[in-house]
Amino acid sequence: MKQKNGNGRIVEKKAPLLSVLSVLSFLSVPSFSSAQNFSAAAKGTTAGEFLELGVGGRAMAMGGAYTAVADGADALYWNPAALLRVEHHAATFMHAAYLDSSYYDYAAYAQNLGASGAFGLGAQYLNAGAITETDAGYNNVGSFTPYDLAVSAGYAYKLRGMGTGVLGMANGFSLGGAIKYIRSHVLESAQTAAIDAGVLSPAYLNDKLTLALTVANLGGTLNYGNAPENLPLTFKAGGAYRITPRWLASLDLGLPRDNGPYFAAGTEYVLPIKDDWSLSGRAGYSSQTLNQITGVSGISAGLGFTDKNLDLDYAFAPYGGLGITNRVSVSVRW
Repeated sequence: MKQKNGNGRIVEKKAPLLSVLSVLSFLSVPSFSSAQNFSAAAKGTTAGEFLELGVGGRAMAMGGAYTAVADGADALYWNPAALLRVEHHAATFMHAAYLDSSYYDYAAYAQNLGASGAFGLGAQYLNAGAITETDAGYNNVGSFTPYDLAVSAGYAYKLRGMGTGVLGMANGFSLGGAIKYIRSHVLESAQTAAIDAGVLSPAYLNDKLTLALTVANLGGTLNYGNAPENLPLTFKAGGAYRITPRWLASLDLGLPRDNGPYFAAGTEYVLPIKDDWSLSGRAGYSSQTLNQITGVSGISAGLGFTDKNLDLDYAFAPYGGLGITNRVSVSVRW
């Protein structure tokens, strides 16, 4: 497929990468009317869709059902309120060999400040790989590499001493927020800022059940020189239930601006091995790509190795005929 850019040159995309770009929406498209937002008809009508790709081997092996599960530095992405679950210091690093020649990286740091709350810093980077560019005569004039970047800073605080009555019911809830700078480059560059926010409940039912609410990518638009385009604003409600001390189940319900409602479900079983070492088996499913990608998609699985201060996590997820994604992440605590 060939398409003229703003300089009259023609961009030629390799066939496999064209499918990748259609999924990740690197190229801008006009936004539909607001009446079509939050429905399947709005698919592909937002920019910066890399923000929805998810981070962390543990989270993605569980299908992305993680808003009430997050407990490390990657909580900055999934639910900023969960930064309070970091005991002292934590850091997470992820590399994902994504579709075709693209790759996706993430890094985050979080620190608990005690009674003053907790904060986190993070960065996402998606590289689409080289794309051939030709002129009007279909002569090769070089190549370009689309990329997307987001840098975030967040803070979380636990509500205490709210008294009795309605306000007293808020005791034990955690609130969190993050602001992020977003930059996207295809043939032209665009940048903006957005806000994430989250709420995490105290544990219920003998510390087995936790509930969460989040909103991601609120505000901001990306303008590649034609018209401003909305970010993929997403609302989520989630829950995590500890069936046994070793067995965890989770469920998220998502409402994205650029698609219809979806659900994600995940489970994790931890098997102690020796001393502080353990092995975790995980599986998940997300309906977000249902009826949108041919072949097997939506399912995920993975493994995790954990000791007292280190987590090594792997996630595997097929995307039908587009290929397979693999994520590896390392998390440390000190």
